[in-house]
Amino acid sequence: MPATSTRNENALYEALILERYGRTLDELLQEQTRRPLPELLKEQHRRPRVPPVPVRQQPKPDPDAAEHYAALLEATTPRRRRSTV
Repeated sequence: MPATSTRNENALYEALILERYGRTLDELLQEQTRRPLPELLKEQHRRPRVPPVPVRQQPKPDPDAAEHYAALLEATTPRRRRSTV
């Protein structure tokens, strides 16, 4: 952690560690004396994670799609340059 972190940043960092590894940083560091820390962090991969439920959104048709498409074509078509000779 940077030396200039705020209390909120510290709390968020601790919450992130708790969410990722299931234990606080203090517990992980105390466990370090019994087992190496990289082995403890590998436990995250050993534990099965519940996959997130996909959010399904029904597509809603655009009632003004034809107008929007025409405006898009008008804006993106190359324009002919006038000769200044």
